[in-house]
Amino acid sequence: MPSTLYTIAPIVPYTEYLNLSYRPDLQLVVLRWLRDASLAELKVAHQAALELALRHQVTNWFVDVRRRQAVNSNNTRWVADDFLPQAALLLLPRILRVAYLTSPSRQHIIDTTPEMYSTVERAQGTSQPYLLRSFLDEAVAMAWLFEENKRTVPLI
Repeated sequence: MPSTLYTIAPIVPYTEYLNLSYRPDLQLVVLRWLRDASLAELKVAHQAALELALRHQVTNWFVDVRRRQAVNSNNTRWVADDFLPQAALLLLPRILRVAYLTSPSRQHIIDTTPEMYSTVERAQGTSQPYLLRSFLDEAVAMAWLFEENKRTVPLI
C-alpha cells in the first residue's frame, strides 16, 4: 500500500519578506515589510520583533507596511487583538508604542472597509495596553514615537 505524503509549506525565513532591525541610537525596533505576508509569516516576524525588543528592552516600534498591498482582516485582527496585547504585557512597565507607516491606498482601504476600520479603531483605542497610531508620513510617525509625554504603568 503506497504511503501518503503530507506536505507542509515551509515557513520562509522572515528575512525574505521583512527587514527587522534595532536602532540603538534611537532605542527603536524597525520592521520594514518587503512584501505581503501570510498569517504564519506574520506570526514568525512579529515573534522575532518581540524577541529583539525584549533583548534590548525597547518599547518603541516603527512598522512600515507600505509595500504590503493586501489588507487582510484576519492578519490585522491577530496583530491587534492577540499579539500586541501579549507583547505589551511582556514589555511592562514601559508602554509599547507602535507607529505604522502606511500608504494612502492602503489607508483608503482600511477607512472604507467596515471590518478593517473597526479593528484598527479598536487597536488605537485608549483601553488597549499599548499605544498604536497609523501615519502617512515617516517624520510625523517618528515624532509621535518620541513624544515626551510617554504613558507608563506604575509598579505595584
